Amino acid sequence: MIILDGTEVKVEHFPDGTQRIVLENLPKMEWRNTHEITWKFEIEEELSTLIYVTRHLRNMPCIQEIYLNLLYLPNARMDRIHNQREVFTLRGFADAINWLRFDVVRILDVHSNVGAALLNNVLVYTPERYIKEVLKQIGEDPIILYFPDEGAAKRYSGLLHGMPYCYGEKKRDWDTGKILGLNVRTNGMGLGGQTVLMIDDIIAYGGSLYYSAKELKRIGARTIYAYATHTENSILDREKGTLIKSLEDNTVERLYTTGSLFAGEHEKITVLEV
Repeated sequence: MIILDGTEVKVEHFPDGTQRIVLENLPKMEWRNTHEITWKFEIEEELSTLIYVTRHLRNMPCIQEIYLNLLYLPNARMDRIHNQREVFTLRGFADAINWLRFDVVRILDVHSNVGAALLNNVLVYTPERYIKEVLKQIGEDPIILYFPDEGAAKRYSGLLHGMPYCYGEKKRDWDTGKILGLNVRTNGMGLGGQTVLMIDDIIAYGGSLYYSAKELKRIGARTIYAYATHTENSILDREKGTLIKSLEDNTVERLYTTGSLFAGEHEKITVLEV
């Protein structure tokens, strides 16, 4: 979904599949010299819409500045390639965004530093306020934070100074991407009877948090919650999904996420407004 100055851009399609775009609110704002575009990612075709709309605005006589709010960075997981047959899609995406010459590109909780480094005029927002809101809603004290790997621990633990945390070490089949097992590094803490909040940036089916929750329960955690900044709608897939099983069998009490990606509904998923 592309939103221009607070109004969703409506897209229709001609019989050949190409886009017909009419900016219905443009007469009200054609003399503005600053515009703000928000992209709430749903499908990759929206990149074409963004290009058409931005180029249209650039051709207007009064436009001086255009800001892009990129709630979720598409292609963020493809931040490296392992051989020449793999296409570095994140770089190609960043090249397209940079070509549009946005004055500021705001991103929420980018998956890695690579994504931010490839973009011009980028401003990355941390998920600190959302995590603090989740802690407030849970309302228990103490809470131990859990991160699915050491990299996430280094990235997020500094946002919540002084809170105890532990992290996971995944065993993964790098050919298939499948998680084979997981160990929890407790940093010397006993987790018996404790409340734990698992934190991650992006989840699709929730495999990392599913295996984490199983291991946390095994070593004695009493209550487990989960937070992910970006949650794909695939989380609700009961055939491929794994975390959904943990939610429905009460291994995980609740998943908290932002509305950057998730557009579904589930009684045990709370969506925080972005």
